[in-house]
Amino acid sequence: MGLSVKNLQLKYGKKEIFHDLSFDVNEGEIVALFGPSGVGKTSLLKMIAGIQPTEKQAILFTDDFSQSSTVLVFQDFWLFPHMNVVENITFGLKAHKFSKEEIKQKIAKILEVFDLNGLEQHFPDQLSGGQKQRVALARALVLEPKLLLLDEPFANLDEQLTRSMRTYLQRLQETYRFSIILVTHDREEAFHLADRMVILLDGTIQQIGRPKEIYFYPANRRVAETIGETNFIPGVVTDKLFQTDDFELSVQNPTQITGEGLLFIPFGMEMQVGENGLPVFVESSEWIPNGQQVKVRIGKTSCTFTNLSEKVIAGETVFLKPVDSLQVMKR
Repeated sequence: MGLSVKNLQLKYGKKEIFHDLSFDVNEGEIVALFGPSGVGKTSLLKMIAGIQPTEKQAILFTDDFSQSSTVLVFQDFWLFPHMNVVENITFGLKAHKFSKEEIKQKIAKILEVFDLNGLEQHFPDQLSGGQKQRVALARALVLEPKLLLLDEPFANLDEQLTRSMRTYLQRLQETYRFSIILVTHDREEAFHLADRMVILLDGTIQQIGRPKEIYFYPANRRVAETIGETNFIPGVVTDKLFQTDDFELSVQNPTQITGEGLLFIPFGMEMQVGENGLPVFVESSEWIPNGQQVKVRIGKTSCTFTNLSEKVIAGETVFLKPVDSLQVMKR
């Protein structure tokens, strides 16, 4: 264990932002807080960091985790404009009263780790977006935190730089084994970095799980729609059997739906093209970097798939068989 959040609440006046939030962060784990803007993700980070008040016992640190070993990095970096790179990075060390010799050793190491040699005397307005991000992370990690809180860390970077910085951060985390809570509304970022995702919607945690689990088996329709890439086929559910006028299929029915329901199939579900399964009419087939994106019609419902076992041709009727079991949800 490392951090435990228990029944945390947040109100602004009479407006409740969230309530009864409970989740844990383990040592060496990356947890993504995922949800739309306005659900209190940044405020949650501030509470964990101790810069926004909370009720007692709502945030507990265990083992060698503590609030003093927790560092928050904001979206806009918050570099001091009147300080150069070295001065920005040493600010926290001086505040923690490290000796001059300790600071010298730590700075030499962190400049090398973050590839900042040669930029020591540069001021923030002389740095690129990626360099500013590296300085902000260096300023945080030079303190050797046990828990790093990142608030939309790559939101201001272009796509190519964002990908390289994600990989860079992942490599650092694997080397130094600090834990991370990552606030993001970028699904790809959460999928790429997180060991687990916490889905925060409508003031509550809707689901906690590994990215692959949440993508293929969301807890409810709201989570599925928030994650995106959703196909919903209406039909009738009886126990673990889903039926339409065109087919019937054995399914997972975790909420014990009876009667009208929706068959949920994510775009990326692996589907085998064969001689039996779901009868589909292929409306279009387009090339995408990961393979092909196929639009099909299943009964009266248009669906999209990106992980078929073989190429299909627009205008033909084929059968698709999911490799893993599908689940049903309430309409």
